[in-house]
Amino acid sequence: MTNDPFGLRSLDPDRLAARPGVKWQLRPGHLAAWVADMDFPVAPAITERLSTLLADGALGYPNWGTGPSPAARQFVVRMGQRYGWEPDVERVRDVADVLQGVRLAVGMLTEPGDAIALHLPAYHPFLHTLRDMDRRLVAAPFDLDALETTLRAERPRALILCHPHNPTGHVFDRDELLRIAALAEEFDLVVISDEIHSDLVYEPHHHIPFASLGDDVAARTVTVTSSSKAFNLAGLRWAVMHIGIERFESSLRTYPDHWFGSANVAGVEAAVAAWTQGDEWLAAVMEVLDENRHRLSELLATHLPEVKYEPPEATYLAWLDCRAIGSGDEPRELFLSRGVDLSPGMQFGEPGSGFVRLNFATSPSMIERIVTAMAGS
Repeated sequence: MTNDPFGLRSLDPDRLAARPGVKWQLRPGHLAAWVADMDFPVAPAITERLSTLLADGALGYPNWGTGPSPAARQFVVRMGQRYGWEPDVERVRDVADVLQGVRLAVGMLTEPGDAIALHLPAYHPFLHTLRDMDRRLVAAPFDLDALETTLRAERPRALILCHPHNPTGHVFDRDELLRIAALAEEFDLVVISDEIHSDLVYEPHHHIPFASLGDDVAARTVTVTSSSKAFNLAGLRWAVMHIGIERFESSLRTYPDHWFGSANVAGVEAAVAAWTQGDEWLAAVMEVLDENRHRLSELLATHLPEVKYEPPEATYLAWLDCRAIGSGDEPRELFLSRGVDLSPGMQFGEPGSGFVRLNFATSPSMIERIVTAMAGS
């Protein structure tokens, strides 16, 4: 029997269906494979840390002193240990989530009407952000020669780099990042790098923080990340932002303390536990996810051979091309009618027509149930 120290392979479907969060309760009675929440039990180190916090009644004002929280300071340590990048702790700030960091950067570094480049398909809150903040979306091609042509023609002010990429799972390698960095310099682009999926990269691929490419690159980059995606902590509302751009940092200093909110005590404690004691759990999760992304290929080939799928290089999100099954722009509706809730492709922009996104962060047996249900079996 396969070793399963954290109970990742033996999830109880009834217990999953009874979970109170949005993933399983938005459409009761459906198999939930849409929003990017994992089904796995919380890492024991995090459970322990939060239990101690509650037992000690430590939910009041924290005693962290001035400057960034302990989690934000741990971000600096983790970047050095895991990726060989040593961010300046004086340029690190706590935020509620990655989207808050992105929106702060967009709001302070660009103006209404400015063009902002973004690889499509794109994480849909980024699309909403640009629309709601009156910025003009420029579709950034993944092909770098085509990207250069687009930048020359459209002259965007900034690039939002989702790295690793959601929803495709693409990991930008060093050559790609260096070319993007050269284009950013040539066209004087601000780069807002969302690296929340960085801990979810499969071998032989490796995550390279964009700002680690050199001082000149860091000086035009805002990096936003969190422990929340790899450790399933989205509800605790904590993320971290590294600001390499001097004028952005100067602008933020003009606001009073806590103007943009302050760090969540439980979120900070959970992040510290995740990044200091959670790597054994994360390694076990990655083993199951790696198995699932390949098993998904086999299951689709057997039950839905018309659906095209390439296992992602990172994330636990599968980008499925369903155009051949003839279900129009939104194949999600077909699968919803069969009892499976997936993310609709059109949510990620026009290139998502005929696609769905499937979350495979669950047990191998649940993946099998999901795909056979999708096939109407």
